[in-house]
Order: sequence, then C-alpha cells, then structure tokens
Amino acid sequence: MQYDPSAFEPRSTADRLSSCPDQRSLQAIVANNANALLVLDLAGTVLFANEAALRLFGRQADQVQGSPFGFPLQPGLTVDAEIVRPDHSVVIVDLRVEPIEWDGVPAMLAVLHDITERKQAEQLLIETQQLLHSALDALPSAIAILNQYGQVLAANVRWLQLGPLLGVDAIDCTVGSSFLAACQLGVGPAVVVAAAIEQLLASELERYEAEFATVTQDRCWLAVRAVRFGAGERVRVVIVLEDVSARHQAEQIGLARRRVLELIARQYDLRTIAREMLQLIGEQIIDLVYAAYMVRSAAVFASYSRQVLHDDLPLLDQWAHELLVLSPYRNQRISELEVDSPHWQTMQSLIQMHVINRSWIIALRTNRDPADGWLLLCRHTDAPLAPEDRQLIDHIEQLTTIALEQHTTLHKLAYQAHHDALTGLPNRLLFEDRLQQAIEHARRSNTLVAVLFIDLDRFKQVNDTLGHAIGDLLLIQVARRFELCVRATDTLARHGGDEFLLALPEIDSPQQVTMIARRLQEALEHPFFINGYEIFVSASIGASLYPIDGTDVITLQRAADMAMYRAKGTLRNSFQFFDAAITHSSLEQLQIETLLRRAIERNELLLHYQPKVDRAGKLAGFEALIRWQNAELGLVSPSRFISIAEETGLIVPIGAWVLQEIVRQMQAWRQQGLPIVPVAANVSALQFAQTSFVQTVADTLARADLPSGWLELELTESMLMGQIDNLRRQLTELRRLGVTLAIDDFGTGYSSLAYLHRLPINVLKIDRSFVACLDQADAVVEQNLVNAIISLGHHLGMQIVAEGVETAGQHRVLLDAGCDMFQGYYIGRPLPAEAVVAWLQK
Repeated sequence: MQYDPSAFEPRSTADRLSSCPDQRSLQAIVANNANALLVLDLAGTVLFANEAALRLFGRQADQVQGSPFGFPLQPGLTVDAEIVRPDHSVVIVDLRVEPIEWDGVPAMLAVLHDITERKQAEQLLIETQQLLHSALDALPSAIAILNQYGQVLAANVRWLQLGPLLGVDAIDCTVGSSFLAACQLGVGPAVVVAAAIEQLLASELERYEAEFATVTQDRCWLAVRAVRFGAGERVRVVIVLEDVSARHQAEQIGLARRRVLELIARQYDLRTIAREMLQLIGEQIIDLVYAAYMVRSAAVFASYSRQVLHDDLPLLDQWAHELLVLSPYRNQRISELEVDSPHWQTMQSLIQMHVINRSWIIALRTNRDPADGWLLLCRHTDAPLAPEDRQLIDHIEQLTTIALEQHTTLHKLAYQAHHDALTGLPNRLLFEDRLQQAIEHARRSNTLVAVLFIDLDRFKQVNDTLGHAIGDLLLIQVARRFELCVRATDTLARHGGDEFLLALPEIDSPQQVTMIARRLQEALEHPFFINGYEIFVSASIGASLYPIDGTDVITLQRAADMAMYRAKGTLRNSFQFFDAAITHSSLEQLQIETLLRRAIERNELLLHYQPKVDRAGKLAGFEALIRWQNAELGLVSPSRFISIAEETGLIVPIGAWVLQEIVRQMQAWRQQGLPIVPVAANVSALQFAQTSFVQTVADTLARADLPSGWLELELTESMLMGQIDNLRRQLTELRRLGVTLAIDDFGTGYSSLAYLHRLPINVLKIDRSFVACLDQADAVVEQNLVNAIISLGHHLGMQIVAEGVETAGQHRVLLDAGCDMFQGYYIGRPLPAEAVVAWLQK
C-alpha cells in the first residue's frame, strides 16, 4: 500500500526542529521526542540517537552513534525499511529524512515510525484474500459474491464457466461487472434470477433456491442457491451455481427404467419392452438418428428413429436386421462400424442422406448367450461414445437380462399352468380352453365335436402292487401311445390320476368317434415293459357329442364322464356313448344322496312296524321298516334310498338311528302300559362290518332298560360268508347280550350248511320269492323247496318265519308245512307307531 507522508507527524516535527532559535533547544527537542529520531551527517553517519530510536533499534547509544545509518537518504520522501535487531527480530518502519543544522553544521534528521503491526495486518489480509480465492477456486460449485448494487465482488473460476449458462455474457460474470444488471437484460433463467437477487438485496428474502434448464446447452441443468447476509451498505448476496445435469439425467433414466420394469412386471411382450428401451436411448442421446435392437433367442427386432423418413425406415430396418444377424464384431462388446466396411457401403446413400457420421454395434450380454442381444446406434455427431452413453448401454443390458429372465419364467409358468407335469400333456385348464374353441368353430361350421373320457382299468392294482413310481412310468408310456392315435387338431389331455380327456373337433358322424375309441383301446393291447415288469392295461371310454349331449364345456365333460362310468360298470375295456335316460336316473340318485345326508338332522326318517304272528294267529313281534318323508320327494320307499345309503356309507348312521328310535318307541309303549314284544331290525353288511357294531348294540340295550329278548337283528346270507371264527365270535357276543339273530331272505344267497350249523342263529326267514306262488296249482317245486327249508331249520333248532304272505292260500300251505311265524300283507301292512297300539292291545 502506498504510504502517505501527510498523514504522519515527522514533517511537523522536522519543521518544528528547523525553526528552533538555538541549538540547545534543538538538541533538547530531539533528545526528549517520543518519536525515534536520528541526527545524521551528510555522509550518513549517526551523530545522535534519542531514547526512542535506541529502543527501536534495540541497541545502546555507543552502538548506534558513530555508526553508518545504512539506509538511503532521500530527503522529502517517506519509505519503508526493515530494521534487524540484535535478537534477530525485525521491525518495519516508515522513514523520512529532512535537512537540518546540527551544531552549526548541515545535517540530516531521520524520523522513524514503527509500522510492524500495520504491515503484518495488511499481509494477513492479503494472505486471507488469496486463501479465499484459492478455496473458492477449489470448490466444484460456482460461487460469486455480489455487493448492494449487484456487482461481482469475488468469484471463483467455476463461476466464469457456469454463470453465462444462465443467459448472460461471460464478461458480465467477471469481478467488478454488474451481474444484476446483466441478468435484468438477459434471457431465460437470468430474468428469474435477477428478480430473486433484487428481493434478497431488499431483504424481502433470506434464501432462494431453484433449478433451471440452461438456454445455451442441451440437456444441461443448473441448481441456483442464493443467500443474503449483512445489511444496509454492507449487504452482500452469495450465489452458488451447481451443474445438476448428471442428476437430472439419472432421474430421467431412472423414470424410464421404472417404465420398462413396469412393462416387464405387467408381462408385456418383449417387442413392446424393446421399443420402450429404444425410446429411453433416444431421450438420452440427443443426436441419435437411428437405433435398432435385436434378441435372437426371442426372435425380437425393434427400431427407433427420430428423423428418418417414413419411406426410408423399412430399408434401414432391413439393413440393421441383416447387420445384427451377421454380427461382424462378435468378439467385441462395443465396436464402431467402419466407414469403409462393406456393411457401411451397402447403405451409403441412405446414410449420407440422413447425415449419419458414426455408428456402433453393441453386444448385450445376457444369461443365455453373449451373442444373443445386439444394439445398433447411428449418430449424427462425429464424436466417440461418452461415459454417460456407456452407462446408458449398461442400463439397457441390465433391463434386457431382466426382461429375458421374466420372459423365460413366464413361458415356464404358462407351460406348467397348462400342462401335466408327469406326462407333458395339456392339463384340464388347457383342454377346456381348446374344447371351447372347438365348440365355437363347430357352431359356425355346423359340425360335431366329440369328448372322450378315458379311464385305465385296474390301474390302482398296478400302483398298489408295483408302487407309484412304476405307475407313473406306465402313465407316461400310455400317454405316448395315445398321442400316436390322434390327429394334430385333436387335444389329448390328462385329467388326473389314471384319467385322460380327448377332444375331437370337426367330427362328421358318431361312427368316426367309435373308430378312434377302438384305436385307443387297440393301442393298449400290447404289454408295457417297465423296469423288468410286463404290464397289461385296458381302458374304459365314454363319449359325448356336441351339440347332441351338451352345448358347453362342462356339460360335455360331465356327459362323457357318466358314459365312461357306465362302460366301466357294464364291461371293462368297453366304449359307451352318453345316454340321457341313464343320466336322468343318475341325477335322481345324486339328488337322493344329497337330501339323504340331511335327513337325520331334519327328523325326516321314521319307522313303520309290520306285525308277525305265530301259528295260532297271536302277535309274536314286529319288523321295523324305515321310511323317509322328504319335503321335495314326498314319502320315499326304502327301495329308492337304501342302496344309495349303502354305497355312500350313510347306512351306518341310519342304522344307529333305527336302533335308537326302536328303543325310544318301545319305552314310550311301556310307559303306556302296553306289552313288550320283540322288534326286528335289518342290519346292513357295512354296518355289521364296523368293529364297534357289537359295542353300539350293547350301549343301546343298556340305555333301553327293557326286558331281555326284545331286540332281533336280521342278517343277510351274504354277510355270513367270511372268516367263520371271527363271525361266530361276533354273533356269540350278540347272543350273550340277549339279541335274537335271524337270517333274512334265506334261500337267495350262498349260505354254506357247514357254516350255518356252527353259527348261533335263532331264526330263518323264507324269502318272499318262494312264498309268492305257493297257492298256485303248479307250484310243486316251490312247495318242496319251502318244505325243505322248514325241515332244515327245525333240524338245526331254528324257528321259521315266512315273509311276504299275502293270501290265505299261501298261509294255509305254510301252516301245513310246519312254518312257525308269518309276516306279510295277509297278516298286516307296515303301520306307523300310533297304529301299532291296537295290535298291542289285542
């Protein structure tokens, strides 16, 4: 900093000394002055130094006086000088020399002021400013400090690069220029920034933040942050600019990536996903003229162009497709298509027309094959791929891998969802879809569609004896043989277990279906050889026809299923068409089964009692006969529901209910004072086979608290065919409980006389088929059979009961033959419980 001598005292001191009237006064002033004063001769030797000067130099008087001054003598000028003390410390002084007269001799007066602290403060300020500038220049952000007038007080190098992007000239961003005024006259973001600076300087805002797209560079974004500090004339505004283009680009890529991933998640096809990825590339590479994308394994090709003419696009697509198929740079991930290559020369005119200067072929690495995915980029700018372009390619490669994996997974899931895992045949879902298509086609073309339901005979025996592994291998081989018997337009499917379905579209006649069914059965005539086993298997097949047996998928399948069960029930390895009449009967049985399951809880079952009399006509007991009173079916005969109850197992809870109801009714009669007579109940084979049956009877008798011998159980002959020891033990336990045992419908089964005499049976009941014609003149054979049964029973110690006695003639013949008891309409019809009272009162 330039020293101003007028601001200091030495001149006035020298003037005062030179105006002294005598030398004595001059010497006194010099010696006692607070300033450091030296008297020098004209040669520069120190003649006198006052105390202040000695302290400044850090020396004694004899060390200073007589010594050369050592500094240039320039009268009238003030200069800075450095004094080195004996202790090596340095003092900075400003020095002024003025001519005087000392002891009558011309001399020089040197006046020195210690300015060390001021100089150190100035140096610190300079170093601080230099450090500030260095720190600002080291920051990645652009920073400028504006004064109260909007002028640039300080700025770093980055500010000079980014500031003009706001829409002002570069000169307006330099230190000392009026940045605010330039922004007010600028364009784009500059005008908005100017308004913000004005508000900050006016203390209307403390802080301002915004982001702008620049006006001078494409795809360049700046983040602007400004803060105010100070007040009044010392108010300052600090502006920070940051290039956020990379973040904006990453956000745009992220959004586009999410769009692609959303398409993948929504299971869009690969071509649509490829177009979206090419759109992403076009948004990020501004000078892109044309791009093509191909995945060989998925047979996907897509292209993108922002400026290629519509008529030229097919030619470019054909060129790109051939180029990517050939893959001339297979061993390189990113390769530039050389201008002098034959591939470039092929499309030279079109390339020149659309100003394509550089092109790249990029291999998209996937989990399938390094040469599976390919990308072609044709650009207008003659510049290499930038790092952000390569990063974009990495994104496309990742998205391609994800899309292909999703595509593969979806194909696998779709196949698994529509095919049987064991045989590979279509499953029921795919079968029904194709059958629906066949029905719609047949409706338009007025043709038939056949559905075949195929069930392997005795397949359970193979599983039970040879194991499920052998059974599975057998199903696979059966499927392969069946496939050889059908047309390409037919659909063979596995329904489940050992059942197969076959849809035959465009059938002309039922005879054609019969021929195909016979062909399927003939395919099974030869044995299967599996793991050393020779296995024979046959199939029962049922068929239904559209539109004869149904017009929808479910009805046709159900009809074919019913026909198959009829074929299996009549003769295995046979074929049957659907019969509506039989189906009506099956539906009726299904309805009965459904309603019967609720019959007990709804109190719909009831018992009727048919009397039995002895030879004198006296009441000997009753047989309890079940009836079913249903709201929909009315009074249902046992012949309609007993067989169904036995097939479904419902006969077990029904039989238990019968015993409980008999107990309840007999207790009621006993409370009325009526006599107790034996009541017979029929026992089904399924009920008798229950291991808990004897215990159930024992519990029923215990709860009844009735005299012994009141319960009679009627068994059929077929129930006595089995392990004689187990059967005898079970029957003996029942006899010990006081239960009377009777064989019902005797003579119609296959009873062994050897078994019969060893079992504790009390009663034989002659079947009504033998009794029905006893009163006819030509019934000699029937009469002899009845006589033999009665004689046999009596010799075995059993009572004989004839059931189905409906006429006096039948009763007379049985009476003459020695029959013990009689039951039938001639004796009395089955009666409800309240009508039985009259019999008991006789």
